[in-house]
Amino acid sequence: MLLSFATTFLLAAAQATPPRVHNRVIATYQGSYVEIHGREFGLGGAGSRLLVRSGSAQFSIPSTGALITSWEDQKIVLQLPPDAPSGELMVETPLGRSKLVTVHVYEYQTYDIPETVGTNGAPLSIAVDDQHRVWINQEFHKAFHMLDPAVGVVEQFMIPVFDSPGPFAITLFGDAQTTTSVLGEDVLVDPYGRVWFTQGGQSLYGGVHGNHSRVVCVIPDAPGGPEFRAYNVPGRSNEVVGLAWDPVREWIWFTQASFVEGAALVGFDPEVIPYDNFFDFQSSLDHLAAYPGDPQDPVFHFYMLPNANGWPAHMRFTADGKLWYTNFWGSSIGRLDPITGDVNQYPVPKGIAQNRTGRIVGPGPWEMLVDPHGDIWFNEFFDSTITRFDASRADDPATWQLDANGRNPGMSDWVVPAHDRVDDRIHSIEWGPDGKLWYSIHVPKDSPKPGGALGFITPDFQFMTRFPPLDLVPGDGMPGADGIVVDPVTGDIWVCEFFRDRIGRLREVPQLP
Repeated sequence: MLLSFATTFLLAAAQATPPRVHNRVIATYQGSYVEIHGREFGLGGAGSRLLVRSGSAQFSIPSTGALITSWEDQKIVLQLPPDAPSGELMVETPLGRSKLVTVHVYEYQTYDIPETVGTNGAPLSIAVDDQHRVWINQEFHKAFHMLDPAVGVVEQFMIPVFDSPGPFAITLFGDAQTTTSVLGEDVLVDPYGRVWFTQGGQSLYGGVHGNHSRVVCVIPDAPGGPEFRAYNVPGRSNEVVGLAWDPVREWIWFTQASFVEGAALVGFDPEVIPYDNFFDFQSSLDHLAAYPGDPQDPVFHFYMLPNANGWPAHMRFTADGKLWYTNFWGSSIGRLDPITGDVNQYPVPKGIAQNRTGRIVGPGPWEMLVDPHGDIWFNEFFDSTITRFDASRADDPATWQLDANGRNPGMSDWVVPAHDRVDDRIHSIEWGPDGKLWYSIHVPKDSPKPGGALGFITPDFQFMTRFPPLDLVPGDGMPGADGIVVDPVTGDIWVCEFFRDRIGRLREVPQLP
């Protein structure tokens, strides 16, 4: 009898479990919704509600209220009003209360990019300067764009280039030369306020024409308006992708991703290399290309990489002067010592993507960041994963190869919540001034699934949140979230909506007083 009573008591205690929330940090837009995931929520009804707090204001929302669109045992959906502030909430049922959940609510404003005659550009990469102006590079571009938020209208500047037939090549409608650069993968602002962007021609071009590349500098506040300076890259098919500013030498570096010319990291001093906006590439620039051991400036300094077909993408310098980079097609990251020319490469574990390209080329390391501790962060494009590499282990041979379990012992991963292994691609990452690590999700235009999203990892790296799909924001067609940047002063988050030809600004709505 005693045993039976104890058993009954323990079973009752096990069943009387208070609600537990799994996603204890949530991000969303005003007028959108909040999804709370967990267990032991019950099915709603009497005694079940959300307890909400924003600043000094506190109120409850019954499970049967109009704002609750779904209350299930493992998921609650709350519709937000258009003026909702940020706040906190708990799930309450007759069996108890959950732990506190933080809800970050953002307003989202969009700015259309004007159409460029003769091409169909799509915003891809984005940067912000110390005057809070936003600079946009596009795929399929002939023009460069800037938004001054104080004005509220995107300005268009045609890029000077020799007009007939053009330095780039394209095979979209036959094999032809063109003034349109398909690749527009990067843009940055240097410490002097100059804006740099890439013109890489067509990716994986296999035609008969020269498919040249340029690195273009813009001096925003020159007399008479922005001044362009085009630095023409030696070679016939370089496919320039990413940029980096060298704080030691005050050089600009770029990645050469071409299968024709071979993978390379290239640096040059813009004060000694001549620029020419209308160079026609009819004469060779090979005399400006130098390799370790060759005579020095004025030259482009080419450092060829071990994996000729690795397709190096983006780069970052660390405080010790080393240049780190991603191998998009090489399933690895690497480190170059510009003084010695030594290169180390660090393999990334086998990908988890279920799309055809991901299965062929691997996880696709793409953009790269450095944290205050000097560790390397990068996103795996096809795997919707953000990875940290412990830079203190860069000289540890154990990190130069995968272990018996197929892992790199120097790497740790954060996989985007609820990601689709077929269609989700994590495109860009960026630090916020408060320590959040922001990311954007791109989805192919022909996908039947929602078309892109944003999210962040919390500063303590304990939670990773994902916003509702950007499809819910009014606009024509699928958005496709690509380039992302955070203004370090205002905290505004800017993102490229690739397919909607516009950029968007996220600004967190504070809690009530």
